[in-house]
Amino acid sequence: MANLSIVIVPTKKFSNGKHRIRIAVAHRSQTRYISTQFILDSANQLRNGKVVRHENAANINACLRKIIYEYEEILSSIHYLPTLSCTELIHLITREQQKKGITFNAVANEYLSYMRTEEQKKSYKLYSIACRKIQKYMKGDFPLIQLSPLQIQGFANAMKEEGLSETSIRIYLTLIKVILNYAGKMNYVNYLVHPFVLFKMPVSNVRELDLTVEELKKIRDVKLFKTTQVMVRDIFMLTYYLGGINLRDLMEYDFKDRNHMRYVRHKTRNSKKSENEIAFTIQPEAQEIINKYMSDNGKLVFGRYSSYEKVYSLVFRHIYKVVSLAGINRKVSYYSARKTFAQHGYDMGIEIEKIEYCIGHSMKNNRPIFNYIRIMQEHADKVFRAILDQLIK
Repeated sequence: MANLSIVIVPTKKFSNGKHRIRIAVAHRSQTRYISTQFILDSANQLRNGKVVRHENAANINACLRKIIYEYEEILSSIHYLPTLSCTELIHLITREQQKKGITFNAVANEYLSYMRTEEQKKSYKLYSIACRKIQKYMKGDFPLIQLSPLQIQGFANAMKEEGLSETSIRIYLTLIKVILNYAGKMNYVNYLVHPFVLFKMPVSNVRELDLTVEELKKIRDVKLFKTTQVMVRDIFMLTYYLGGINLRDLMEYDFKDRNHMRYVRHKTRNSKKSENEIAFTIQPEAQEIINKYMSDNGKLVFGRYSSYEKVYSLVFRHIYKVVSLAGINRKVSYYSARKTFAQHGYDMGIEIEKIEYCIGHSMKNNRPIFNYIRIMQEHADKVFRAILDQLIK
């Protein structure tokens, strides 16, 4: 066991004659020191590890006892103590002590630094909003270890009073929980009682965004006279024809000289550990739209809208008008194309596993059936043709 003591080091005296109080750590025949914030006017003010003849002696001694107690707790938790050198032990104690004061903002910034990529721009923005909201509620940055279940509940109530929807509240709380879980995985904080232990997340509403076959036909066949509306309708139908492909994947794919698609979804490429490539033949309905908008480099360009952000904005601004002109009076979004493709396949009795493959949804590998079978392109091609044939009838 290492020995701890409160000392001053005469050789480290300041030029003005004052001394800093240090914690001496003696281990394996060596002694190293950890500085404290306390400074004495004279070496005579420290006697047998206690501050004397100082106007704030009682308070300093209490703080030093607390430091020693915390260091002893750290030492008692190290099961491999005999293998550490004295210098290594000093670094470990210092690191563990720093973690006790680590703030939410420090951890959040570290986590968000991994998200500053083009493909995660939208997620980065949501996380940033969630972090600002909880720090506003907490009246500034705060030590992570101090976050309690009552504060999480209070934060949720505050957002509700602010007029946020249940969906927004659930999203922001989920993102905060992700950051706390990251802190736990990195061993920055160890909660005896996790801040979310008593909190029940608001239930997300099931989004009824899928369209019937007849409604989808109306969107496909509606007469449109504005170029922007025609492009939005084409984007929506192409998304359906390609199995509800995500817009980012659609905009980044090189269609040049290809009659099939083979890709891995951006959304799951870093999270899915199993095989996650999607492969299928591009059906004639999709190829017609692709040929209409494909540029020389094989990427899709919709007029002056060539980037993901611009096309996303285009669809967001005009999809409602397109749907309205098609005679459909309910909420439809870009996501509706994906939801509709999956629903149409399910309504036809197509196996869920095949639908999951076609839309790139996570197929649960713990299902026993996957020990014996795998979905391949030939299965996907049959699914695509069967679903798209409904629009011909």
